[in-house]
Amino acid sequence: MHGHSFVNEVQTVAQIFFGFEKVEVLEMKVMDPVHTCGFHLLTLINDTAALVVVFENGAEVSRCSFLLGDTAFVNAGLSARRVLMLAMFRALQDVVPVEAPWGALTGIRPSKMVRGWLDEGKSDTEILQIMTDTLYARGDKAQLAVDVAHAERRLTTQIWAGAGTPIAIYIGIPFCPSRCLYCSFNMAHRPPTQDELEAYTATLVAEMREKAAGLRTLGGRVSSIYIGGGTPTVLPDDLLTRLLNAAGENFAPSNAVEYTVEAGRPDTLTPKNLRILRNHGVNRIAVNPQTLNDRTLTAIGRNHTAADFFRAFQEAREAGFPCMSADLITGLPNETVDDLTRSLELLLPLKPENLTIHALSVKRASQLNAARRLNDSVPLENPSLGGDYAPYYLYRQKNTIGLLENVGYSLAGFECLYNIGMMSEVQTVLGIGAGAVSKYVTGEKISRKFNEKNPEVYVARRKNRNRRLHKADG
Repeated sequence: MHGHSFVNEVQTVAQIFFGFEKVEVLEMKVMDPVHTCGFHLLTLINDTAALVVVFENGAEVSRCSFLLGDTAFVNAGLSARRVLMLAMFRALQDVVPVEAPWGALTGIRPSKMVRGWLDEGKSDTEILQIMTDTLYARGDKAQLAVDVAHAERRLTTQIWAGAGTPIAIYIGIPFCPSRCLYCSFNMAHRPPTQDELEAYTATLVAEMREKAAGLRTLGGRVSSIYIGGGTPTVLPDDLLTRLLNAAGENFAPSNAVEYTVEAGRPDTLTPKNLRILRNHGVNRIAVNPQTLNDRTLTAIGRNHTAADFFRAFQEAREAGFPCMSADLITGLPNETVDDLTRSLELLLPLKPENLTIHALSVKRASQLNAARRLNDSVPLENPSLGGDYAPYYLYRQKNTIGLLENVGYSLAGFECLYNIGMMSEVQTVLGIGAGAVSKYVTGEKISRKFNEKNPEVYVARRKNRNRRLHKADG
């Protein structure tokens, strides 16, 4: 690159075309390209224009230049870095054609950009034209982003209705009964011991008290509580009860507060722990099969069958949860289009109030990436739910099969406000637990504070800190 410092932007666009290949970004002191094998790109930008030249085996094979003041770019409010990324996309698409449904859009939250245009007064038609003609997104993806942006705006208004500043609470339980093949989560490659769970729960309870004090300082009210993981229901009944008691004491969830537990693994659910959750005011629960094909469940390392999912889902219904959600993943190893279709056909009659379709993201630290057990016959499209389900949140990840997206669908009135607050970055979220992130939102300003990722480090450091504080107080 020359004349700019957009290293991450260059790497991000390159990954669209080169996937898991290593991309090295160098600052060039001279204008001549390196004459070696493979692809090399020269990216330049100044006050008026962006230029990208593509070389293959030392010979120029493509170039693209854009004026920063182009009317289309100005109308879209695109920054210089975004114009450079567009030039890079166009230059590479000429020589390394890929199916990129989102075009040159590389961000995690495509709908956030759309919300900005809506706030400026642009019409849906104008926005769709920008996304397809200027950013090269496919028409159906552009429409999806517009639909989700409208839902996010409506639900943001709902979050902020009422007195006081709405604050979301996230409580993380970074343990599972087994490790999924695609998981890169910072957890042990084995189920946790009783001692580890007890130490972690005690530390979590102590941090809840700290965050409750912080909540009072912020002058906020709790709008939603989300206990996620990992798998929170891996906790034994006594520790689960202790966790929920602490959440109740510190954050006082009422019937008006959205209270979610991500009980993703059906093999961790029993009639008893479901009653414990419901009796403590939990009103939303996620039971996530990921697929309803037993062959695939075994292959990805989950300790349950499709039958276990149906049993757990029915027991949760009988426990009285007013809102239930489920997830499916597109592109799991050896799954075909027919497998995915069958999972949907089995799941939809259960009428989960929320249903999220994830595209498999191959994390570098996952066993899936290490084994390179990728799906060569992956369906290159996420299914679109129709009927009574409408999309309401949307996000993208790196290294996703088919360059696809994750979409949350909901029946009317059952949208998850926590998901909106977190993914749309429209409210402060206080994170509790190992790997949790507190996100402080003040107008357009967003700041983050990260907890220790490793559960053992999280417990040890906080134990030592509390010991020092106790000694100082004494």
